[in-house]
Amino acid sequence: MGVKIVRFSEEARIELHKAKCFMEFLEKEDAFRKDIDKQLDLVLQFPYAFQVRYRDIRIVSFDQFNYSIHYIPKPDGVLVYRFLNKNQDF
Repeated sequence: MGVKIVRFSEEARIELHKAKCFMEFLEKEDAFRKDIDKQLDLVLQFPYAFQVRYRDIRIVSFDQFNYSIHYIPKPDGVLVYRFLNKNQDF
């Protein structure tokens, strides 16, 4: 089995950057980064473990923060479609 990769849509990159900046402001960036890494590792290991929510997109929620990763499994990894605060409208 090859190396699995995570790709981000442009929207997801922007949303992640905004969230990181906010967490830096709150001085919680280390815990936030650990939560991101944990959830991305989980979806890479078990990309089909989470149910499809809309348009073939699956969602995994963070453990400690009010964010979720909206992703699509791909043969070589996952595509992160959106990176949202659960209070956002999308």
